[in-house]
Amino acid sequence: MAKDPFNTPADRIRGVLKYWKAYLAVAAVLLVVTERNLIANEGKDHLVTGVVERVDIAAGKPRATVRLGEAQEAVVALPTGTPCHAGSKIRLVRHDNVSQHDFRPADPPCAS
Repeated sequence: MAKDPFNTPADRIRGVLKYWKAYLAVAAVLLVVTERNLIANEGKDHLVTGVVERVDIAAGKPRATVRLGEAQEAVVALPTGTPCHAGSKIRLVRHDNVSQHDFRPADPPCAS
């Protein structure tokens, strides 16, 4: 059987490098997507401020209903002994990920 003259290592490398523009385009898209955190992002934390509307006890633990602006409200569990009351300002940590926002009280959540 005759040996193929176009099956040398250099020819195989040239065959792969023939599509270098496509490889560059795919790499650019992947770089942009990962840089903008569009895939599998771990989430980010932000410090937000709100006003406590009411404090009540559920399952033996205090929780507060907090107004975070005109249209957003959150219910957060408070640490025991927190001096929060209706009308006080509270600091919350907002954890964002792709599908939802979670809130938890900052340390310390309410000013005394």
